[in-house]
Amino acid sequence: MSQFSKTSFLYSLLRIYSNFIYRRWFNTIEVNGEGNIPEGEPVIFAPNHQNGLIDAMALLSSSPQPVVFWVRADLFKNKVVGAVLRSLKMMPAYRMRNGIQNLKKNVESIEHSDDVLLNDQFLCLMPEGGQEEQRTLRPLVKGIFRAAFSAQEKMENGKWVRIVPTGIDYGHYDKSGRHLVVTFGKPISIKDYKKSYEENAPVALNQIKEELANRIEPLMLNIRSAENYETIYAAAYLYNWRMLQEMNVPDNETNRLAARQRIVDILQCAETESSCSELFEELKAVCEEWCNKNKDVAFSAKMQEYEGLDADLIVKVFYLILTLPLQLYSIVMNGLQFLICKAGGKKMRGTGFEASVKFGLAGILLPITYIILTTIFGLSYSPDAMTTLCFAISLPLSFFFFQRYRWKFQYVKERLKIFFTKPKEPKRVESIIDQIRSLLGK
Repeated sequence: MSQFSKTSFLYSLLRIYSNFIYRRWFNTIEVNGEGNIPEGEPVIFAPNHQNGLIDAMALLSSSPQPVVFWVRADLFKNKVVGAVLRSLKMMPAYRMRNGIQNLKKNVESIEHSDDVLLNDQFLCLMPEGGQEEQRTLRPLVKGIFRAAFSAQEKMENGKWVRIVPTGIDYGHYDKSGRHLVVTFGKPISIKDYKKSYEENAPVALNQIKEELANRIEPLMLNIRSAENYETIYAAAYLYNWRMLQEMNVPDNETNRLAARQRIVDILQCAETESSCSELFEELKAVCEEWCNKNKDVAFSAKMQEYEGLDADLIVKVFYLILTLPLQLYSIVMNGLQFLICKAGGKKMRGTGFEASVKFGLAGILLPITYIILTTIFGLSYSPDAMTTLCFAISLPLSFFFFQRYRWKFQYVKERLKIFFTKPKEPKRVESIIDQIRSLLGK
């Protein structure tokens, strides 16, 4: 049994800790389709890949058991980092960009993957082979299928490797306090392709690749248009509430995602429909105007759904005022760590690893600084152990309060901005899409 198939006590503790922190990175987490994960069977998760190691954490925090990951090989260049990643059940995946001479090193990773699956453990390979901060399903690569067939050839207990398509949707790739939706789809059994694979492996690989892409797409927001990506993305959020009401379903992030998927389908039809060309150009201009005024397109679009000074806004304003002293304490205890994490993430902006760096730095810095602060407090100010203990407990609580105060402040700030500026773009977008839908009969 390889090191990746074993779960050490230290790994179990780290998993509990990382999952605890990760689940507080988001304001809302919704996991769907857990019943689609086979029990007591070899499983390979196949998620869309848009957000670095945060995607891996989405799987790890949603899975009922530990998951072994293939990750990009260049992260293992540093021997210390490589050793840490391997201890966290991550193995290197070499691609053509790593040099054709290094591709043969994947043989070792395949052997480890075989061992993981033969022991009914969970494996995760990103089938797109890379990442990009866009809500688009890119062409799949064949590495995941080769790993599946390799393990299947060694199965002697009548079990079949299952590939579970997985969709991940974020409210924002790099900012905390937004939503996360993870959806597990119906698994694909290698059994259905084994005979075809034995007869003609390339044909079978293409068939299963197409099937997997078809199963991942309904689980995520897939904007296929490269030319009009920003327009369709902004419109999907600006029309989100209207479509949700029309669908007559509960207001949650899973249903909001389904509503955005419908909007995207409609607009991608309109994009190529000559009768809609004039309206689509108008929509493009309005959405561009909205994006120029609002850097956080999705958040600003959601905030415009509220009207006027309602009770929720007034309550949150008073909450921010009354709890300001607590926030000042939280800033003193966590401000430096926050700035370090923010600066570290900024260096990775646009790479798909900004949130990964922020999350990783926070996970390391916070406990270290809390231990230092507690030691200083205990030795310098505290007359007894109980007071020191209370101070130590207040530190992580202050960080979670600090984060949530920031989220509420952003909410209030955006609501007030909309109240005073009264933007016209949302209503114009709704009107244009209504006309497009009428022309398309949708």
